[in-house]
Amino acid sequence: MVKTVLGKVGFVLANMFVMVILHGNSKQFWPKIPYLSLKDESTGEHARLLFNTLGVVTVFQALIGRLPRERWLARGVVLAAMPAALPLIIFFGQKVLRLQGHASEVYNLSMVPILPIAAMVAEDAIAKRG
Repeated sequence: MVKTVLGKVGFVLANMFVMVILHGNSKQFWPKIPYLSLKDESTGEHARLLFNTLGVVTVFQALIGRLPRERWLARGVVLAAMPAALPLIIFFGQKVLRLQGHASEVYNLSMVPILPIAAMVAEDAIAKRG
């Protein structure tokens, strides 16, 4: 039980760490990573960033033996579904909630931990059904 919880916390923290590294901005002191980092601040680029983040963490987990084979299909579904849902989440914040300025920044920044948590929950649900 404790090992499972620590594994889930590790997954979320690893995704947050990789997302921050790959996001990049003008204030970062490390260079952008070719092909993985954002090219601009568009919604499509952020969806690609989410895919790359989940992909990097997935590859790392597979390499160190922390991703069992029975979860590969569930992770694949999450790798496709989460980035596809991101434009809807961004649209919801911009058009439905009409967030602007600081409130918009807080909403967007809150997605950094929420998206990996949602990915983990979705993967668990898919793995249990399969």
